[in-house]
Formats: sequence, C-alpha cells, structure tokens
Amino acid sequence: MNGHFANRLMWGLFIIGIGAFLMLRQTGLIEYDLGDLISVFWPVILLFLGIKEAVRRIASGYGSWWSSGILLAVGIVFLGRNLDLFDWSVGDLAQFAGPLVIILIGMRMMVKPKPKEKIEKPPGEEWSAYPSFHPDEPVPPAPPLHPDPTKASGEPSDFGKDSFPAPPVPPVAPSSPTSGQPGADGRDWKRRAHNERMQEEWNRKAEKLQRRAERMRERIEHRADKFKDRHACGRHDRMEWWNSDPNVQTRSGFIGDIYVGHDYWELKPMNISHFIGDTVLDLTKAQIPYGETRIHISSFIGDVKVFLPNDFETGVNVVTSAFVGDVAVLDRKEGGIFKNMNVETPYFQENEKKIKLIVSTFIGDVRVTKVG
Repeated sequence: MNGHFANRLMWGLFIIGIGAFLMLRQTGLIEYDLGDLISVFWPVILLFLGIKEAVRRIASGYGSWWSSGILLAVGIVFLGRNLDLFDWSVGDLAQFAGPLVIILIGMRMMVKPKPKEKIEKPPGEEWSAYPSFHPDEPVPPAPPLHPDPTKASGEPSDFGKDSFPAPPVPPVAPSSPTSGQPGADGRDWKRRAHNERMQEEWNRKAEKLQRRAERMRERIEHRADKFKDRHACGRHDRMEWWNSDPNVQTRSGFIGDIYVGHDYWELKPMNISHFIGDTVLDLTKAQIPYGETRIHISSFIGDVKVFLPNDFETGVNVVTSAFVGDVAVLDRKEGGIFKNMNVETPYFQENEKKIKLIVSTFIGDVRVTKVG
C-alpha cells in the first residue's frame, strides 16, 4: 500500500465519519449537543492520529511506532475517563510506561536483524576516472594538417604534399570611419557609445534602488516607533506566561506526577513545567510572604490541581488558559475547548499577601480550590 494513499484513506474516512454524524443529527435519528459531544469525544482525535501514524508506518515504512503508541494510550485513557469506563489517569499510565519501554527495548535487542556485511569489490572492478596508461603501446601519428586557409577555393591545394611557403600577403589599408563600411575606429566608437548607454542605465537603476531603500528604511523606522509606543503603553497589561527572573525556583518533569507542598515550606516565586502527567500544588502548608508571589505552571497533557488556603488575608489572582479540558477556579467552572479565565478574590489589590497563579495547559483539566 502506498503511504500517500493510506494518508488520504485515513483522512477521507475521518471526514466521512463527521459528515455521517451531522447527517444523522439532521434527520433526527440521534440527538446530541455539539459542545457536549466535543467535550466527551475529543480524545478520538488522538486515537485517529495514532492509528494514522501506525497505518503510515505499515504502508510506507515511515513514521514512528513510539509516537503512535503514545497517542493511542493517551487517547484511550482520556476517552475512558470521559465515558466513565475507568478512573485511570495519565499519571497511572506513566507508572507503567517506564517498565514497558525497558521491556520493548530488550525485545528489540533480541529480535533485531543482523546488519548486512559490506561486500568489498576486488581492486580490478573499482571505477577509475582515467584510462590506464601502457608505455609499451605505440604512440599514434599526428593528424594531417588542414588546407592552407590563405588560398582561394578554386586554387589547387598542396594538402598532403611538401610545399614552399606562400608569399606574404600585402596589408590592406584601413578604411576611414566615413566610408560605407566602418573600420576599427568606427567599431571603437560604437563600443564607447554602447558602454556609455549601459553606464547611464546602471546609474538610473542604482538611483532607483537607492530611493526605494530610503523609503523602506523610513517605513521600518516608522513602524519601529509605533511598536515602541504601543509596547510602552501596554507593558503593564501584557500577560507573561513564564517568569524570566533568574532567582525563581524551577521544577520540571517529563512523564509522571509532580507534587509540591508535602510539608510546611516557604513560598517563593516558582516555575513548574510538565510534559505528561498530573501536577499538584498544595499551598495550604506554605508560609506566604508579604507582597506579590508569582507561580507559573505549564503542562502539555495532564491535570493541574492547586489547593489554596482559606485565608482572607491572602489575595489570589488566577489566570488560566486551556486548549481542551474543564476549568474550575474557585466558584467558577467552564468546559470545552479554547477556555481562558481570569479570576481574583475580593479586595485583591488591598491585600498585603498576594498570590498570582498563571496556569497554561494543552490537554487536561485545571482545578483551583480553597481548602480549610
């Protein structure tokens, strides 16, 4: 099977499935809400991408089994959770991923085919750029000379015979520029005129390019000034999704769960980044300093859970951005795709202790609750 045909086949089946669902909804055979359908069955997209990658690997040999397996596993976990088939999470799946990867690597080492040995060609069969030279072979004679070009076509040629040198031909007097056929001076005059025209044309083109470059430079400077003014005006309203302070604490993980706040600890500005797995931040036992403390959490696939202390002396501002998943912040809850939320507690600006929590996730739920 051709890889391009397999790719077209998978996308065609996917589009046909969408059209069939819409047709059944229009005819009244099935009734469903489009938002609820997307919020429940969005993992089907991951399953489709995983199956497409596997079919592409089987059909054309291109692609990766690892990416296909990861997409299928994550899609099955999220789809099963949405359909209430099981209560697995990505963190539970990641606990088995490490040993499974080690087992697969060992099996691959056992069944890996032996590399083919390189067949060396004998020296006689190697390609050579130049023919070999044999000094014993006789040198071929030189080719005969051409006929004398100074003789007219009607005169007999002594080609191939021993001949005497021909008498010198008298030089031809050069003709004046004003005659019917211009001589050397006429050709030089035309050449100089042509060079002058070319020089004038190049000068005009150079001036045109210089004017164009000047206009472009003025346009770039004007846009730079506008961008600088707009950046200076909106600097305080811009949201930074990552704290670039060199003194900030950083926690990162690839696969698994991250839990911060097991015991009593002092809260400091923090960056938490995670690829696959759940992220849990417990601030109920944290000693919160005076002033504003920024906490940035970035997750690709997995849930983000933050537990805040129920303290009226501490103001909280939560900014969340989720591509697919449910978002529940304090007393507000939203679900679906492309969800952004900005929630702050009453009198946030007047509180002496402030926590600004910025959460960004691609696929997963975000839950920020107060405990106590």
